[in-house]
Amino acid sequence: MLKTSRFTFKLLKTALCLGLTTSMLFGGQNAVLAGNLTDSSVGPLMRDDSEVAGPEQPASVQDILLSVCKTRGYSEECAKILLGMSWKESRHVATAIGDNGRAQGWFQIHYRLHGISLHCAQDLGCSANWTISYMENNGYPKYVKYAVQCHNGCGIKNGYASSVLWNGQRLWKTDTNTDVQVAVATR
Repeated sequence: MLKTSRFTFKLLKTALCLGLTTSMLFGGQNAVLAGNLTDSSVGPLMRDDSEVAGPEQPASVQDILLSVCKTRGYSEECAKILLGMSWKESRHVATAIGDNGRAQGWFQIHYRLHGISLHCAQDLGCSANWTISYMENNGYPKYVKYAVQCHNGCGIKNGYASSVLWNGQRLWKTDTNTDVQVAVATR
């Protein structure tokens, strides 16, 4: 019985996905059958026992929020807040619609009321930037809970801010490869 290494299986699986034949990869089927796989027989697709480099993965929601916050001079805590807000408002769906069509996008921004485009409301980076500015106008970062609550209505005692902060902490991943990808979240 032919013993196939994990490496060989990954390579063959990749070849099938790319529409390549084993002879294109190894210069003949004998290299696979004989187990004579070397760096030179594999060519540029793969080295060692590493994964095949596929198309670049889209940035995660978390990565984009962290980038926006860092650009604005804030830390990871800012990104966690935005992550919690996006979850609370739209479950990370760019095309979410609420408040009888008046609120749109990642952060359910009343885009007409606030004079921003629908495109911005549905773009994660743009809407996150707008949300930070709105929070800053309401005392962020000095008054975090108040600024977060104002996104849902200043002075309303509905637990919104506490829920956002809790969800931001709960959803934050230390390994961003496991985070929701923007391409998936925009459905």
